[in-house]
This record gives sequence, structure tokens and C-alpha cells, in this order.
Amino acid sequence: MEERRKRIKDCLKSIERAGLDALLVSNPYNIKYLTGFREANGYLLISPKGVVYFTNFIYAQEAKKITLWETEVVNYNLFETIVKKIYALKINNLGFESKHLPFLEYKEFKKNLNMRGINFIKTIDLVENLRAVKTQEEIALIKKAVDITLEGFKFAKELIDPAITERKLALEVERFLRIKGDNEVAFSPVVGFGKNSAFPHHLPDYEILGGKRMFLIDLGAKYCGYCADLTRVFFLDKMPLSLKKIYDIVRGAKDLVLKKIRPGLKGKEIDRIARQFIEKKGKGKNFGHGLGHGVGLCVHEKPFLNPHSEEIVRENMVLTIEPAIYLTNRVGVRLESMVVVTSVGAEVLDGAFYQ
Repeated sequence: MEERRKRIKDCLKSIERAGLDALLVSNPYNIKYLTGFREANGYLLISPKGVVYFTNFIYAQEAKKITLWETEVVNYNLFETIVKKIYALKINNLGFESKHLPFLEYKEFKKNLNMRGINFIKTIDLVENLRAVKTQEEIALIKKAVDITLEGFKFAKELIDPAITERKLALEVERFLRIKGDNEVAFSPVVGFGKNSAFPHHLPDYEILGGKRMFLIDLGAKYCGYCADLTRVFFLDKMPLSLKKIYDIVRGAKDLVLKKIRPGLKGKEIDRIARQFIEKKGKGKNFGHGLGHGVGLCVHEKPFLNPHSEEIVRENMVLTIEPAIYLTNRVGVRLESMVVVTSVGAEVLDGAFYQ
């Protein structure tokens, strides 16, 4: 509970720095981060004058158990009810999450707020910036999600049979991750046999493994709401020399990043380490996505590691590092690890990959 109170206080500081009187939070993951309440239909109003959660009858009983806020159950006239409360609190400058408020809802709020002379001001990533740096408790939960995901890869290996399809393998592994972790996974497993591995986010279909000797799996378990995201490439025989060259380039890029990552670097600087390595090997055009991203309550969150990212990497951020080379209609090799940024470098959470 104390950690939640601290997050509310940190959010209030961000609200003040933005020149706002209050923030209307509509992103369920941001509400969960700030209060611990599960993702549900509702709005969270945060101001120095109080914290109010607006929801409907379905979630009312659960919401009222949270002592961090005042719960208002809205059965009709949602926008009018929220605006009346904002007006009663004498809020003049109200921020909203511009990335997460649907346009029709924005219009309704804007209309009702304008009638009362209240400014409705967009914010970008105000709470997400707080979420980017993890606490030790959050890191422990992410480590557990990583451990479950690693178990998922071992389980996948046990299922390998020439008759199995991508879809069957994906469904069985997802079921395994759900049993071991949360009721939901971080994302639907990506399984690509043979040339299908060249599609970065291939949708598993009825393709059978047959005589194919390599495949790619991208998995992510969830544990207590926190995500993992790892990718492995499997070889059923000795790698052909041409494929080993691709694998070694990707592995070399990844190892180089893991040695050089440290707090204070920009996302684009970390991306450049891997990208230049791959470019020097003549495969730059075959690495078309960013090097990685933050992971937490969402599988893709701040910071982002790509050629344009100005975001500064800080201690206790959790990141994926996933260089890749995709050869159209031939093969795709992506090696994805997760790290926690330390004061001097990075701790690899899925270190068993190197054993």
C-alpha cells in the first residue's frame, strides 16, 4: 500500500510540473500501476484535493475495497457525472491521456467541461514515464515471468514432432504458460517453421513441421500482471554453414550490446551498436525493426530502442534486446533477451540462454 501511495505522490508531482490541477487517467494499465486495481472499465481522477475512481455497478464492490480513493458508481450520464465532480473540486486545468482517450469520449468531455469553463489539456506518457523505472518488487515479478517463459521453451521442445502444426504448438505452449503464470499471456505466441520464421510476427497457421530443421518461437508469460518477452531459434540438426553465418552475426550483435549497455545512453545509441554491427556484415537491410523496448505491465512500453529514440536509459529499467536478420522466403533469426539496467551495465534475466 505504501508503494501505491508513493506512486500517487510521484504522479501528483508530474501533474504539478505539467502546470495542471489534476489528471484524468483512462488507461487501465496506468490505473493498475498507480493503485493496484485490476484492468477494468473506469476513470481515475488524481488531484491534490483527492483521488476519485469512477466505475459502473459491475466493478463497484471491488473498487470500494481500495482505500486509496473515493469510489463513485456511475449508472448513467457518465461524462456529466465526472465533470460535476471535477467542477466541485474547483479544478481549472484538467489533463487527459491523449494516447488513450477515444475521440468520441474526448468530444463529450470537452463539451461538458467547456460549459463550466474548465480547460481540457492533453498529456503524453505522464504515467508511462513513471512506469519505465521499475521497483525491486516489480523486477522480481518480471523475473518470475521470465522463468516461466523459459520453462515454456523447454515444454515446446518436448512437443516437437514432424506432424505438429505451428498452431498446435502455439496453443499448447500458451496453455502451459497460463497454467504456470497468469490467466492470460503477455501476447499470443509466435511460431514460425522454416521460411515462416522470416516473418517477424508470423501468425501460426496449419503449417506442419515435417522435414523442416529449424523454427522460431517468441513467447511471453505473465506473472501477477507483469510480462516477459523472449525469442529463441531452434535447430533440429547441425546448422548449415550459410545459416550459421546469419546466426553468428545476430548473436555477435546481441553480445556486443549486452557488453556496452549502461545508464545514460539514449535509445538510439543502444540501437546503433547492434545496427552498425549488422550493417558491417552486409545485412543491415535485413534488420528492419527497433532493437528493443521496455517491458512491464505491458509487453511493449517505454523506453524504446530504435534509430530515432531520444529516450534516456536509466537504472532499473527492464528492456528487451532483440537483434535479427530476416531473409525473405528463406529464414529469420531473432535472438531476444531481457535485461535489467544496473548502475554499471545490465543484468541478463534469461542468462541460461548462454549456458
